[in-house]
Amino acid sequence: AEIVAVGTELLLGQIANTNARWMSESLAAIGVDVLRHQAVGDNLERIVEAVRLASSRADVVIVTGGLGPTQDDITRDAFGVLLGAHMVRHPELEEMLRDKFRSFGRREMPESNLRQADVPVGAKYIAPSRGTAPGLAAELPGGVRVYAVPGVPEELVEMMEGTILPELASATGSGVVRSRVLRCAGIGESALAERVDDLFSGSANPTIAFLASSGEVKVRITAKATTVSEADALIEPVAEEIRRRLGDEVFTVADESLEEAVVRLLAGSRERLACAESITGGGVGARITSVPGASEAFIGSAVVYTNEAKTSVLGVSPQTLE
Repeated sequence: AEIVAVGTELLLGQIANTNARWMSESLAAIGVDVLRHQAVGDNLERIVEAVRLASSRADVVIVTGGLGPTQDDITRDAFGVLLGAHMVRHPELEEMLRDKFRSFGRREMPESNLRQADVPVGAKYIAPSRGTAPGLAAELPGGVRVYAVPGVPEELVEMMEGTILPELASATGSGVVRSRVLRCAGIGESALAERVDDLFSGSANPTIAFLASSGEVKVRITAKATTVSEADALIEPVAEEIRRRLGDEVFTVADESLEEAVVRLLAGSRERLACAESITGGGVGARITSVPGASEAFIGSAVVYTNEAKTSVLGVSPQTLE
């Protein structure tokens, strides 16, 4: 699959493309490989170009955004160009729109909203429950499936979960995709990768990927199989070997943050933590106290920034500071 996000606001950096992340995760869970993301502005020619490019290299293209009622919402027009078809207004969609506006407590519906009742010939619509924007589904020459869903996250999720994911899951018949993440601290990404290089290059299923962030490296192991238990069985020996090689640098194999692991270990050993923080500005205490139950292990932080505060609050001598 390929995902095409429509909206000039994405290119201006005014909003983050969180829809693509959620869609990729959901598609992977049903065995659909997302190979590329595109983002394109509210321009008819460029939207058509982006979808044509995506359809030349993917089995499924999902377009998000541009299904609203205003002049810059032109995804349905792009579908018309792609299908070489004119628009047909669906009376049942028009009635649905009027009913929704009445339910909103509005007497008059702007006439511009009727654009949302237009569907290109050859396409099917996906009726919305939450918003007013119907989705679209069509098949392009060559058998490529193309869907369009609203950019509003709640409306997108509704159509993905209610229509698109079930259709694609039925079509793939490829089982499930499972991932396990080992989170590591105290080791850099390149050093970690060197230790497991043979595992990385020697396995196609499961695959191994590295994700580095500040102070932490994640090792993601992903397997495809017909059942969850089969996928987990493929992951387990690889995960165990990585844990053996990295030792204590793997701080968790569960879905927990570094601070959650710290609180868990402290509480388990009945040890308590107190901090004196300077340059962090209280950042350590903030992370620790974000964990439910942190009071079992964390006494608190003295946040001292100036030398005067270090002397008066913590009793650090001027000579030590000098």
